[in-house]
Amino acid sequence: MIFCADLGNTTATLGVLDSLEMKGFWRIMTRERTEEEYGVIIRSLLECAALDAMPDRAGICSVVPSETESLAAAIASVLGVEVSRIDGEGDWGISVRTDNPSEVGGDRVANAVGAYYQYGGPCIIVDAGTATTYDYVSADGEYCGGVIAPGIRCGARDLWTHTRMLPAVEIRKPARVIGRTTVDCMQSGIFYGTVSQVEGVVRRMWDELGVECSVIVTGGQAEMLHEALGFESVYDPHLTPKGLAYAVDAGLR
Repeated sequence: MIFCADLGNTTATLGVLDSLEMKGFWRIMTRERTEEEYGVIIRSLLECAALDAMPDRAGICSVVPSETESLAAAIASVLGVEVSRIDGEGDWGISVRTDNPSEVGGDRVANAVGAYYQYGGPCIIVDAGTATTYDYVSADGEYCGGVIAPGIRCGARDLWTHTRMLPAVEIRKPARVIGRTTVDCMQSGIFYGTVSQVEGVVRRMWDELGVECSVIVTGGQAEMLHEALGFESVYDPHLTPKGLAYAVDAGLR
């Protein structure tokens, strides 16, 4: 079994996979923690999962450098294993064909690995989290780059933080596009504005590539956006941990 950790800007997702079957999946808020605090959390989650055996491999990707060492050390201490750190420079089963591979976030690499081995290429991965990222993987398993845009919650917070009369609102799909109250109007703009961004960016990527390749959607905000897209796509909430598992265990590929 493989323990996987994706340390994001807003939340960290932790999971245990056995041959790509999810045995446990948890989200915790990202904040400053010591190795000991992470260790307590990991032990508690594993105890609650009541696993038949403890994970014997581990992989981590992170976009929060200040917390990476503490979390990786905690995983290594609790499980007694070496922790693989997925990034743009290692050999994880795909080729990173960008100008500066070291700049590519480990989460984007994990998504690319997961999408390629789970669904094949060419494909575009849309990860709707704190930022919304779009990544292209070729038919030959080459990660060729993508797009980084503000996430739906970032844009929403800017809307009510930098205006005097607009309130904070729940982010959800509204009943109609044309709102009849201020809250309705804001929810419509936030939701459909993001949906239109995703549709527009993907279609422009298709135009540039010259092919309408498959689209895999993942991330914390992905489910509600996926259902509203005007083209066929696959929603996979566990794409990142699957990618970490593929990256750590070459035998899965």
